[in-house]
Amino acid sequence: MQYIYSDHPTDQAAGALAASITNNLRLGKRVLWLLSGGSGVDIAIKTQALFATGLDLSNLYVSLTDERFGKLDHPDENWNQLINAGLNLPGAQLYRPLSGQDIVTTTKLFNNWLGEQFSAADYRIGVFGIGADNHTAGIKPGSQPEDMQDYAYSFRADDFERLTISTLAIKRLNEVVVQASGDGKLDAIKRLLNDTYPTDDQPAQILKSVKLASLYTDQKIEEAQS
Repeated sequence: MQYIYSDHPTDQAAGALAASITNNLRLGKRVLWLLSGGSGVDIAIKTQALFATGLDLSNLYVSLTDERFGKLDHPDENWNQLINAGLNLPGAQLYRPLSGQDIVTTTKLFNNWLGEQFSAADYRIGVFGIGADNHTAGIKPGSQPEDMQDYAYSFRADDFERLTISTLAIKRLNEVVVQASGDGKLDAIKRLLNDTYPTDDQPAQILKSVKLASLYTDQKIEEAQS
């Protein structure tokens, strides 16, 4: 995993994303782009602002790494927050995970959509954060069934009923852009960089399995390696 220190990590992450997506679209590739909530909202908006005017987005397929289940437009919905922040990708194919249906149906539909996109896409890129509790996407420690064979699953966490992509899906990505900033993330970054834990204990470890993985942070590498 490439470590990139910056005073403005979300700007750096957005620049890398915009360049990667643009290059692949201009090569005529079908691109799957999975967004995230939290600081990932800022990254998504900054990334789209860096797309050149007139860039053909018809081969760009966009959804989320994870969502908080509930009614459409509920205040904690990641997709709703992205739209309210100004997500606007004319011509792209957008998939909103929440459908107004029950959690079982919603999970099945999301899993099916992901399966179709992973099969059809030429390039798959995802945006991730790392929680202080070592989660990534919506994958909390101990949340994923051991025999997981799906691209998405759902579970009741201590904060939300969550819908998330699985470690299987992350392994099939071509590139991940990770952003983790603030002193509260330092311990999780240290664990990720310096040790190898089972993904059941530290789900963020799965990000290291992706061939092209970059971590953008405001924590100096000397601190992360100490």
